[in-house]
Amino acid sequence: MLFSAIAIWKFDAVKLKIQTFYLKQKLKSQTSEKVLKTFNNDAYDDFLDDEYIVNQDAKTVEFLFLGNSLTYCGVPDEEPDKTKRGLTSTKIENDYVHKLVSMYANKYEVNVKFSCVNIADFERGFRDSVFSKDKLKNIQVKNPDVVVFQIGENVSYEDISVYGELFFTRYCELIEGFKDSKRVVCIPFWPVKEKINIITDVAFSTGSRICDLSHLGSGIDPENFASSYKKYRQPGVGAHPGDTGMDRIAKNILCVLSE
Repeated sequence: MLFSAIAIWKFDAVKLKIQTFYLKQKLKSQTSEKVLKTFNNDAYDDFLDDEYIVNQDAKTVEFLFLGNSLTYCGVPDEEPDKTKRGLTSTKIENDYVHKLVSMYANKYEVNVKFSCVNIADFERGFRDSVFSKDKLKNIQVKNPDVVVFQIGENVSYEDISVYGELFFTRYCELIEGFKDSKRVVCIPFWPVKEKINIITDVAFSTGSRICDLSHLGSGIDPENFASSYKKYRQPGVGAHPGDTGMDRIAKNILCVLSE
């Protein structure tokens, strides 16, 4: 009896390892750099300026989001609403940015004004140049109270492996441009240990708060991905966070922002 129980336990353990390996390989192929470029193909994409009002007389807190397709970009062909937003939320109010500002405003009873900019071009081009704040000269939020840095997904494996020290330096330089802001550095949604280690060091070195999103994109919970409720024609799109994943990203960042 004991032997049978041990045999079943070992079988289940091996089965879990195989399933985990398969899922990781599937996610790796789905989130290839070629696919990611499809939704981050504009250098410093047009920005979104908006505000969330709780009470006209309440204090206003200003947010700046510097990210990639998870933060702000075009949408897949399957989506009827073509409003730019975080890929792949079903509507703009369901992406993590809008979820977060809504939660923050209601929790702290403040108004929130915010700007979003897609800086995937910096992720791909850090080897060639530093980040230029001139790219942000037209946004409404000039002196943010809070800056959320959601990048790393578009840094290639080769670049992070060979030029990791340079990425560290350039990312720190970007963050230090906002010394007067509360800064949140996000660990990428899809876990790659080299990125996790370097970006953790970036947050530590700049005195920033860190929000680890990698557990959400690791495959532990398939509900975090858009593929859990919709099949997309283009490979890789479904591996982005869906409405559930976006909601959980927002809640994780909100926890980090809590005083």
